[in-house]
Amino acid sequence: QDILRAREQFKKLQAKYEEQIKDEKQKVIDAGGLKIIGTERHESRRIDNQLRGRSGRQGDPGNSKFYISLEDNLMKIFGGDRVTKVYSALNVDENMPIQLGMISKAVENAQKKVEGRNFSIRKNTLKYDDVMNVQRQEIYSQRKQVLDGMDLSEVISNYIDWVAETTVETFNESDEKGNFKLNTEALSLEIFNTFGFNMTEELKNHSDDVNYIIESLKEKAHQKYSEKEKEIPAEQLREIERVVMLKVVDQKWMDHIDAMDELRKGIGLQGWGQKDPVVQYRMTGTEMFDEMIEAIKVDVVKLLMNLREQKDLRRTETAKITKAALASINSVDGGQSALENPEVDRTVRRDTPKVGRNDPCPCGSGKKYKNCCGKNQ
Repeated sequence: QDILRAREQFKKLQAKYEEQIKDEKQKVIDAGGLKIIGTERHESRRIDNQLRGRSGRQGDPGNSKFYISLEDNLMKIFGGDRVTKVYSALNVDENMPIQLGMISKAVENAQKKVEGRNFSIRKNTLKYDDVMNVQRQEIYSQRKQVLDGMDLSEVISNYIDWVAETTVETFNESDEKGNFKLNTEALSLEIFNTFGFNMTEELKNHSDDVNYIIESLKEKAHQKYSEKEKEIPAEQLREIERVVMLKVVDQKWMDHIDAMDELRKGIGLQGWGQKDPVVQYRMTGTEMFDEMIEAIKVDVVKLLMNLREQKDLRRTETAKITKAALASINSVDGGQSALENPEVDRTVRRDTPKVGRNDPCPCGSGKKYKNCCGKNQ
């Protein structure tokens, strides 16, 4: 009913205003309708056609005419110099209007070239965006699962195994002869920083068996995380896992977007090396994305493994202020304390009038105060 009433009201208003503008509309029609005058041609034919379309709405009469100069940017860039040479050779007056199909054809060809160039730019931009689109879909799908309350205990367990393997393999260094040797000191420090426990003795005793160290590290890490599940209620720990995962993913993803923007700015230089910038952007972007995923795993494991519950958390004073110290701070002239005598006036009053730097010195030397007694002040 409301829609029908609105339609009826609209018809009444339309009839009312059509009656008011009836005479003016007839005058415009008798004059030939709306005339569009264009002072230049746009680089896109679509824009010109939209402007022409303003002159003949809903069957009303009208026409359009465009004026261009051989010095317009569109003509300068695309073949306008040839037309200029022709008219210069014919000694045609500058003020004489030129109406030839050759010029219209030249303008249309210039517009086609610009449209083709713009299409290539959009197509190229789309190729770059497709790289980020794939990465964005993967990150957002994982993020949505976390927001929907997905149980991440299995994911965290896989993260712990992966970080343990990667950490040990990272410090399994090779020498000049190609022999691998475990850097036990650096590995011990890294294990302590990441997992929060010490394996120095075990690393020294089994430095030649990398697989044993990996399995031992996994076992200790899972055992420590199982102890945390006993300290913290399971439901609360699952929520902490989701919060940590979201925080790390969001931070790493924002940093990755900034890094990809910087890569996009300079990837065009790959063309100088006869390499396709889009292909190089896709390859480099994929490598950066893999590095981001690895960094997410490491940070999540590091935060959760070093997680501990703090009970009876209270704000404490950084420095204890005693009554004597407070009295000393608030003391005023005469050694009286503001705590003992609250009526003591805190305002400091001058016993003698203030002497300006350029005033005569009060000592009577005849010099200015800044050159006499006030020299060192």
